[in-house]
Amino acid sequence: MATDTYFQFPLCALSFGQTIEQKLDAIIDYSLTTAGMKLWCKLTQEQQHQFIAEQLHLQNIPKGFNQDNPLHCATLYGSHIIGINLNGFLSGIERHLNLQRYIREFESRHGRDVQVRIRKSWLFKVRDRRGITHREFAVLCAIYSAIGDKDLTIITLDRIQRCALGYRKAAIMKAELSRRLDRAKPLTEHPLRDTIARLHHNKFFARSTFGLRITYYSIRLNGEELRKKILELRTYA
Repeated sequence: MATDTYFQFPLCALSFGQTIEQKLDAIIDYSLTTAGMKLWCKLTQEQQHQFIAEQLHLQNIPKGFNQDNPLHCATLYGSHIIGINLNGFLSGIERHLNLQRYIREFESRHGRDVQVRIRKSWLFKVRDRRGITHREFAVLCAIYSAIGDKDLTIITLDRIQRCALGYRKAAIMKAELSRRLDRAKPLTEHPLRDTIARLHHNKFFARSTFGLRITYYSIRLNGEELRKKILELRTYA
């Protein structure tokens, strides 16, 4: 079982729900079940039967669990691998399905969304209000979604502003903002800059500005490596 793993979900999940708690719980359940399904499908039928038999023997079967339901089995297996205790098993399944439906409808209007990949522990910390605020989490998701699998990338404040709400493009934000149930609005410049600076100070990413106007971000390079890479790129250009 992993001590700290990663959750992955589409950026538009940040625009889901009427409250912060509803949003975060849905993201957790969606990420857990989606990851569990991928892992479950990699097992042989014999391994699947063996896992369920072990959980029955250990009495680790949550109330409402149906071993003939693949979604139930995937959720149980995902929670076992990732290391999460399931509270309210059926309600968690329902939250997963609700967010999955929302994502499907969102992507039918705007195309396939970008993914956010973030540490499981950070998501639980913001949900439990232990060191990471929801604003910091949203901005962190925005930056991580923009970086993706690149070593470094240029990210503007405008992009972070809209991605923190769950919108990868300005046109999507314009179309979707009025539909939000939580009535959230884009962060203004001062609190946005303050949040980015605080996350940078706490080493969630490396950041360096070139020519007083172009800011590069990285989650794979440290500050010194990032500055060296930027110098190489700009010199070559």
